[in-house]
Amino acid sequence: MNRRQFLYQALSVSSVALGAGYATLDMVRRATPQWTETQAEKARKAAAQALRGSPEADEGLVYGRVDPRELQKPEEPRPKLDTREADAAVREASPRLPAEPEVEAEPAISPEVTPETDAPAIAESDLSVAEATPGKPVEVEAPESATAREMPRVEVISEPPLAGVQESDAVVDVPEHLAEAEDDEEKMRQRIEHFDYDFSDDIFISETEYTTLVSILERLNRVEAYVGHGNFNVLSFEEMLRYGRFQARIGAFTPVELEYMEKLFYDDVRRLGFFGERVIDDLQHRIAAKDISKIPYSGHFLFRGFAEDFYNKVTGEVGDTLILTSGVRGIVKQYHLFMARVVRAEGNLSRASRSLAPPGHSYHALGDFDVGVVGGGLSNFTAEFAETDEYKKLLDLGFVDIRYTEDNRFGVRFEPWHIRVV
Repeated sequence: MNRRQFLYQALSVSSVALGAGYATLDMVRRATPQWTETQAEKARKAAAQALRGSPEADEGLVYGRVDPRELQKPEEPRPKLDTREADAAVREASPRLPAEPEVEAEPAISPEVTPETDAPAIAESDLSVAEATPGKPVEVEAPESATAREMPRVEVISEPPLAGVQESDAVVDVPEHLAEAEDDEEKMRQRIEHFDYDFSDDIFISETEYTTLVSILERLNRVEAYVGHGNFNVLSFEEMLRYGRFQARIGAFTPVELEYMEKLFYDDVRRLGFFGERVIDDLQHRIAAKDISKIPYSGHFLFRGFAEDFYNKVTGEVGDTLILTSGVRGIVKQYHLFMARVVRAEGNLSRASRSLAPPGHSYHALGDFDVGVVGGGLSNFTAEFAETDEYKKLLDLGFVDIRYTEDNRFGVRFEPWHIRVV
């Protein structure tokens, strides 16, 4: 063995040992009493920051007010991670890893309009939305699980928004007081219209489960930052577990985390007030690479064949101002979005399910896709999209159906951006 080979092997062994050491230190740190009181809160803060700081785009890499088709530049390679960054992640209890190269963002929006997202989010200076502040239900005794409403709020850390947005960020004004309907039909309509309001029979996550959920979300953030938002969109559950096991800077999913993820996937979500169909029955469902195509400048995939052809037909008819904001979503991606929404809803599972389908129930796994207006930002995921010329052109085509209409019976908010394909 020559000197070069010896040095190479020595460095390789050292790197593996160092990574294992960091993972061990992290496990020891989390096992201490201090973790329960101090580090758990740090994890919550880290999750809130990561929800808007790392490169997720569910709902697309939308490059501000510039048509992405005009950029015409190849993607830059992702920077390599090193042990110094892994060390910082362990010491600071933060999932923040190097993000993908960012495009230049518009001037920061005011702190009152701070998207809490894991996606590269667009700065929309003219976007006016208020953070949801649930009112108190009227004179109706809350269920025992509603005690979770007293859990600490996730801290919002102000920082300039990045480039891109996701559906789980969109918020609306909600009433401070709402007289809840007794009639079932009216009750359904009321929940669809005021989807970001807390109702007296909503189901809340327990505080213990909330801590587990934040821990999972933190780990998913690290997985996405490692594989990139495009690959993360179609990542399978088994692939997610593999990254956790073999990347010390991510860390293996714990038995408690896995148990909660399985419970969330297989649970009867009708108890939450979500009446959409289950479209994926197997947690190990995989999306084959041969079945999907990556859509240029979107960060998203569409299924080859009907979905891709349908998208091309729609954009050809409406014009270049209509863009893909979300395509194929695997189970892992849907976990990520739904859990992020639960954090935004302060543990209200029912409120989260009125905005995002629980894992296993999203038609994005079969072919549906979302569209928006170039430069539309978060308004592409609110009822404001229904006021755009692009939406009116969609309806005029005569062959486009919206999955969740204003009078849908699934308990889901009106989603004019969600195109029904299957």
